[in-house]
Amino acid sequence: MIFRAPAPVEHGISRADRLPVTGTAPDFPEPYGSGEDGTPGVVVIGAASFDLKGRVLGDQVVEGSSNAGALTAGVGGVARNIAENLARLDIATTLIAAVADDLLGNLVIQTTARAGVNIGCMLTIPGARTGAYLGLLTPQGDLLMGIDDMRIVRCITPRVLEGARSLLRHAGMVILDANVPLRTLRAARRICRVAGVPVCIEPVSLPLVDRIVPFLSGLALFTPNRAEAGTVLGRQVETIDDALTAALDLRERDIDIVVVTLGGGGAVYATSQGSGHVPAIQTDVVDESGAGAAMTAGIVYGLMHEFPTDEAVALGASAASLTLLSPETVRGDISLEQIYAHLVV
Repeated sequence: MIFRAPAPVEHGISRADRLPVTGTAPDFPEPYGSGEDGTPGVVVIGAASFDLKGRVLGDQVVEGSSNAGALTAGVGGVARNIAENLARLDIATTLIAAVADDLLGNLVIQTTARAGVNIGCMLTIPGARTGAYLGLLTPQGDLLMGIDDMRIVRCITPRVLEGARSLLRHAGMVILDANVPLRTLRAARRICRVAGVPVCIEPVSLPLVDRIVPFLSGLALFTPNRAEAGTVLGRQVETIDDALTAALDLRERDIDIVVVTLGGGGAVYATSQGSGHVPAIQTDVVDESGAGAAMTAGIVYGLMHEFPTDEAVALGASAASLTLLSPETVRGDISLEQIYAHLVV
């Protein structure tokens, strides 16, 4: 790996570090092995949901009134989207997420399984409500506003991760989205620290950033956008130079690789070996939903294959651009060949 995994710790975990165990854990399968090329598998933990998106078809959005538009329904959730993108790139990927025992939950599970994700660790919660996301898009495909109900993620308790300890300890990387309960984030970080497994936390959205700040130290990868990076640092991040400085400052929090995404401005990165800027691929946006998850998945693919950081970020930028061109939150046809071809368009 080009990132530094935390050093394994076999002893010295204090009683205070042992978290209360609550909830019910299923019988987890054995670790999900590795990809066809021997690359270790990735475990993704967090939200899986049913998505409903509406794009206004007129030239402008009329507030306080109905707008003619096109509605699309599908499955989503940041963790689930990252997992599907990775699986479609032939990374052996396991998703730990929770859905209700209902039609929408079954839809999420079946769609995720068809994409190649190992769904043996997904929780089905009787009497609950499957996570849901409602997005309103401008005529240009930009997100005007989103509403999500991800309360079911609270069912991913520390006890669930204790049941998945072997799975986590054998992972090539563990990715957590910021919807995960704080005590579960702590449990995941502890298990991975003991085993020396690299961890990435995906910020998800601006309102969730503050809650993950205490967990940034020791991360292998952190991928905020400019607003999220600015919130962590307590200042505005506007220009590319601002973002480069922010990435370097975030690196000082003992994060191996920081990638600050800039939308149409591309992305900047900072590592112990240096920093740089990867320009965006010019794209006529159809729908910006899912682009961040595709970006993270592309970067993780590159890092898992020990690509230089700038190449890994370029793969992520290409995956994000391809996703922006599609009305799907995760492109059903995304592939490594397609990502490389898009790099030279």
